[in-house]
Amino acid sequence: MSFINVNKLKYISNIILVGLIMDGGFFNDINEKITNAAFGKNGKCFLLIDASLEQYQSELFFSDILREYKSYPVTFHQEELQGALPLYLFPLSASSERDGQLFKNSIYHSLNELKIEKLESGEGRSVCAWISTDLTGEQLAEQVALSAVQSIQSGGDILLRYYDPSVFGLLMSILDKWQKQQLLSNINTWSYIDGDGIAQVVNGDGESKKKLNYSLGLTERNALELRRISVVNNILRAYRKMKVSHRLSECEVMKLLRPALCYYYSTFSMSDSDVIDFGLDVLRVQRLFYQDGIFEGFMFSNHSKIPQSYSDIKSRIDSVAF
Repeated sequence: MSFINVNKLKYISNIILVGLIMDGGFFNDINEKITNAAFGKNGKCFLLIDASLEQYQSELFFSDILREYKSYPVTFHQEELQGALPLYLFPLSASSERDGQLFKNSIYHSLNELKIEKLESGEGRSVCAWISTDLTGEQLAEQVALSAVQSIQSGGDILLRYYDPSVFGLLMSILDKWQKQQLLSNINTWSYIDGDGIAQVVNGDGESKKKLNYSLGLTERNALELRRISVVNNILRAYRKMKVSHRLSECEVMKLLRPALCYYYSTFSMSDSDVIDFGLDVLRVQRLFYQDGIFEGFMFSNHSKIPQSYSDIKSRIDSVAF
């Protein structure tokens, strides 16, 4: 590496350190957890990056750093995805000081991407995961590509954005045990930082074998819930801006919103703002309030063949209650 690039790397590191407001102990805890999971088995891991978001990001220094490192592109066989979804795997070794700096910078950058103003401006999350595996870079890239496009049992294909950290944890709540094992086969650990800034580590089967089938056997119900993940994320972004005495975790949120959204879409007229308000009301009281006697009774006595809006029902119940 040239003298200029070394200085650039140190300069960028300082920018990241100064630009982020976080407790040193908080970062150290995250760094230690991901380090142990990512390098614990064989002293190496792969950093998964989604480069498609680079054009939307206001800070490009991390992207500049990545260009100086070796990477393995994830090549999709579907023509419509070629060039449209640039994912890259960067091999990192625990014994390399240079790799260690990139590893630490990737954690800082992942946390920086969680700033509300960045997410609301559409910058997205480019740092996806730190993956421990015994596969080679080429083998892992192939597995990611073949796992990301899934067929639905009733027909058609779906892009499974499981590599996206804003999707991965929510997806784990939807898939059954076998589907999760199939998705994480040949993986030792899959580490990522969730939307709450918490380091999450999911264990795979730890094997290293050629897969003949990458299908998860997704059902139409699976596909329906997968399409609702974006709605859950919209509700989560609004929820994280609320002042609450006890904040639910992503996992707890998903446990409540899965049945709640099923109820919403089968009961009320479609509205992007209404579904967020409904979800926030569920999270605010931390229970499925629509099962309460008052709400259930009102819905029964005001049954209509034409779906009504949630905001209208809510205002009418409030006027009766007060």
